[in-house]
Amino acid sequence: MSIKVIISSESTFRRSLIAEMISSHNGMVVVGNAGNVEETDELIKNNNPDVLILDVEFKKRDWLKPFNNIIKSFNFATIVLTDVNPKKLDVLDIPFILKSYDYIIKPDGLWKTELPKIRDVLLSKVLMIDIPRTHKIDSKARLLDKDVFVKRSQTQRAKAESDSKNVNGT
Repeated sequence: MSIKVIISSESTFRRSLIAEMISSHNGMVVVGNAGNVEETDELIKNNNPDVLILDVEFKKRDWLKPFNNIIKSFNFATIVLTDVNPKKLDVLDIPFILKSYDYIIKPDGLWKTELPKIRDVLLSKVLMIDIPRTHKIDSKARLLDKDVFVKRSQTQRAKAESDSKNVNGT
């Protein structure tokens, strides 16, 4: 049985390239392409995918934010193609990567020549969706250097609480 994949990206061109890569494997089938969260949600409900490949640009928060609910609400693997190394993400964006099943850092340069370079990595990650998610979370936490992540989170939380107290006058 083939692994059913949905691809979501603002870029029609990137969706097409990713679909070509996925379709090149006999064990995978692209059941839909979406350009926004509404299209993605509809495709998920109608196709019951095994994997969502989400092409993300972290600087476009308005496009990205609604996908948090999709990743939390449905029971399938999400592989994030990201333009930013998670080690360099703002502390508030790291949970998005941690909620996903896995991620791939997109190569720099022209998409037509650079994106195909991640083909084998993408296909292997799709094929690994049967690995328990806890193993993937642990490996991502190690990659992101868990101690640094925890310290940054605590610092951010303490600052937010301090700012809140200053605003409230307490």
